[in-house]
Amino acid sequence: TIKVKPLQLLQDVSTRWDLVYFMINRLRELQPAVDHFLTLPNHSDLAKFRITLQEWKVMEDFEMILSVLHRVQQIMSEEGMPILSGTIPAFKMFMTKWEQLSDKHPHLKPFIQPGLDWAYEYYKHMDRTTAYIVAMCE
Repeated sequence: TIKVKPLQLLQDVSTRWDLVYFMINRLRELQPAVDHFLTLPNHSDLAKFRITLQEWKVMEDFEMILSVLHRVQQIMSEEGMPILSGTIPAFKMFMTKWEQLSDKHPHLKPFIQPGLDWAYEYYKHMDRTTAYIVAMCE
């Protein structure tokens, strides 16, 4: 018997930015129960959906990548009213953390780099705006 604490189902909500992070986190939390359920004889028709050890590892990797964005989103949500001067350091933090993650775990680089490339390009444009200059003066 596998014991897990009762958990609510997570609803897929397009406005919840870090929902994929939470869904992966929840699935990994329930890994023993999911694995057990899919090995039961009366669920043999579902055995083909069993998640391999390699697939669990990939989910762990994606959870690690998404945890950075989740943390930045949490920081931004802690403020009653997020302001531009707080947004820019949070944006820099996300880029720095992803760079560090990519260096520490080179196998994640192919998944992180496209996001970083986008962020660098966006940051270059932001760097040239009046709003950025004003925000940095606050």
